[in-house]
Amino acid sequence: MNTNDPSKSFQSLLHPPTFNLPKITPISHWLSGDAAFVALKQAVDELVSCAPKDHDVLIQAFNISVREIRYIEPHTFLFSGFNQEGHHTAVVAHYSQVVAHIVYLPKQGPERVITGFSRQREENG
Repeated sequence: MNTNDPSKSFQSLLHPPTFNLPKITPISHWLSGDAAFVALKQAVDELVSCAPKDHDVLIQAFNISVREIRYIEPHTFLFSGFNQEGHHTAVVAHYSQVVAHIVYLPKQGPERVITGFSRQREENG
């Protein structure tokens, strides 16, 4: 048997072997705020499910009672709400800077307030 048969070499080029390689997680996954955004939302949802209905559920971060968190992908958060004096305020933060408290407090108005969440893709330019 001749192992240098050109037709067999040609066939091996047409049908190369396949390999089952592990899925590679892109570096962008490890350098984004996705996990922090999901964790914040889950924590609020969990507290909403057990907090008294006559209480607001808010995130407190950066001395703000946060009404809305906007995640500007891939790594920036915009926290909007009210400071301790009642003035509307906002903070922009990198996901690695976030330390947040999820709390329920007696309602401040007739409607229950729950911190809201939204996503936004970062705009280039």
